[in-house]
Parts: sequence; C-alpha cells; structure tokens
Amino acid sequence: MPKKPKILHVVRPTEGGIGRHIVTLIDGLKNDFDISVACLHQSRLEELILSMGITILPLPLGGTLSPREDYRSFKLLVGFMRSQGIDLVHSHGAKAALIARPAALIAGVPASVYTVHNSVFNEKWPSWKNGLATTIEHILSWPTDCIVTVSNALRHEIMTREKINRSKIKVIYNGISLNSLHFTPNISQWNLPPRRTVVGTVARMAPQKGLSVLLQAAEQLLRKYRNIHFILAGDGPLKDSLMEQVRSLSMENRFTFTGAVNNISTVYAAMDIFVLPSLTEGLPLSLLEAMAFSLPVVASAVGGVPEVIEHGVSGLLVAPGNATELAHGIAYLLDNPGRAGEMGKKARQRVVQHFNASKMVEQTAYLYYNLLREKGALPNEKEVI
Repeated sequence: MPKKPKILHVVRPTEGGIGRHIVTLIDGLKNDFDISVACLHQSRLEELILSMGITILPLPLGGTLSPREDYRSFKLLVGFMRSQGIDLVHSHGAKAALIARPAALIAGVPASVYTVHNSVFNEKWPSWKNGLATTIEHILSWPTDCIVTVSNALRHEIMTREKINRSKIKVIYNGISLNSLHFTPNISQWNLPPRRTVVGTVARMAPQKGLSVLLQAAEQLLRKYRNIHFILAGDGPLKDSLMEQVRSLSMENRFTFTGAVNNISTVYAAMDIFVLPSLTEGLPLSLLEAMAFSLPVVASAVGGVPEVIEHGVSGLLVAPGNATELAHGIAYLLDNPGRAGEMGKKARQRVVQHFNASKMVEQTAYLYYNLLREKGALPNEKEVI
C-alpha cells in the first residue's frame, strides 16, 4: 500500500467560520492523507482536531504581529516539517500564511498552498499599512504553488490589488456538511419570548461583521413590528459595546446574546429569518448554514455573498452599511411570509447543489494530488482522483 502524502495545515487563531471550515475539510481528507494541524495551543480548534485523532503541533501563534512569538512559531514549524517529512503545507488566513510559507521554503517542503478566506485589506488602516500588506502578499506568492480563494470576488481582489498571476489562483467554494447540522428545534435554552418572529445572525463580534448596522435596523423595525425578537450568536471584542448599544436604545427585552455556542444548529433552529449585515466577507459559512436550514436570508452584497444568493430568488441582497435598506429587506420578509418560505426552500436547494462539503473536499484533494505529482512527491502509480 503506498504511503499517504503528509499534509500540514497551519491555522491562525480563529473563533468563527474558518475553524468550522478546517474541521470539515480535514474530516473529509483524513482517509486519503496523513494530516497534521498546527494551531494555537489550548484553543477550541485544538480540542476539536484532537478529538478527531489528528496530530497537533501547538503554536504560540497570535492573531496580531508579535516578533517574539511569531519567530518561535516559525522555528517550531520548520523543525516539525523537517522531522515529519511534510509533503505539502496548507496555510489558512494571512497571519498563518505569513509564517508558514517561509517556513515551508526553508524546510524544503515540496508544495505550498494558501487559502485566502477574507480580504487582507482594512478600510480603517492607513494607506501605507494596506500597501505594506499588499507588497508582502505579492512577494510571498512567488514560492506559493497555489493560492485558493473561497470566492471569485476574492480572486479578483488579489489579482488586482496584489498583482498575483491568475494562473496561481484557484477558486474552491466553502462547503458545509449537512450531516453535521441537526434540524430538530431546541430553543428552550435561549428563553426566547413565545409567539415572536425571531430574526438573528451568527457571527464573530468584530467590526467587519457590521453588527451595529443590524442594531440600527432593529431600532427602525421595532417602531412598527412589536412581535419580533433578535438573537445574536457569537463572541468577540465588540460584544460588550454591542450590548451597551442595545441598552442605550432600550431594546434589552428584544435582544438575546447567546455568546459562543458549541452546537450552532440550536441557534439556526430558533430563527425565522437570518441576517448577514457584514461590511466585508469572503464566503461566510454562517450564510451557507442558515440557507441549509431553509431560512429566508437578508445579506449584505459583499465579497462572495452575491455568488451564493440570487437576489429575490434564494434571498435578498442589500447594500453594506445601510441600516435602512437592511430594515426594509427584513420588513419585506416579515410582510410576505409566503415569499419568505419560497426563498428559504430555494436557499437550501442552492447549498445542497453547489456548496456541499463533498465537492469542496474533492476539489481540494484533486489540487493536492496534482501539485504533489508535479513536484515529484507522489508515486507514479497513485491515481489522481
């Protein structure tokens, strides 16, 4: 039996969709590849990966630049890659790729892949900082064999802003495993008021998620609709300020903040309408999960979101950062429950057909095998799937 190719995934600290993406991807790849994962020590992701029987390399890798800890992570990665004879390194997110790609080059790893999950640009950064990020990404693309983007929008962005050759970029859409979602309602733990329409979202509470825009839309909606309740699932640096904003608008009895949720299905099961108010996105897993639950969706037309939602058919698209337009979209679904139900059914059909985990895993495995064959790291008798 031929030896399985050794793949190392390197992941930046994550509390949201990237972590769920990694778990789904590895679960699909583990039978055909010898998988190991380098990630932040004592993190939720580390616990999940260990429970799958996957080898972990604990890293002191933070989400922001830290020369001392980043250098420690670099040395640990180089040593691990050499000692384990890693055939391909797959880094996820700009911070992980900043450390992992040079480590792979120094360690002599045959193949290097980098998945871009979100834009590396921050509108709040000064131009010099965005320019520096662009330059670094362009230089690091040289030794990278393939850059995967989770949407065509991200591919276009890195081609135009980072001047990366189109031939190096491959789009592989995020996919979700329907088997991991449990469709039995379980809402008692949230203590939601009875007989109210529940509007909600699942997101890391960070600036790019646009949650303050949702709160502004909620204030407008509550002037007319007294039977709605909002649920916000997730944690993050803005949680306290968002809760304070709700209090300042006297909406405490209309909002439920769940915090981090282990079984995210329970949140979707509690919702009637899903809202994605993001200001920037790659291709959010929460959107795919909500659509898999047949929830009618109102989402910002950012990143890869318009590649998922056909406006007026499988959901509604609104301009990012526009609370009034967001409120109007939600109001349309509230006023037209029949159309909302039709959109929810179309949404599920679209996810099942185009954004399922098996397709994502198959395309990733195909990419691995072809790169390893090109690099001479795969025996000739191994068939490319």
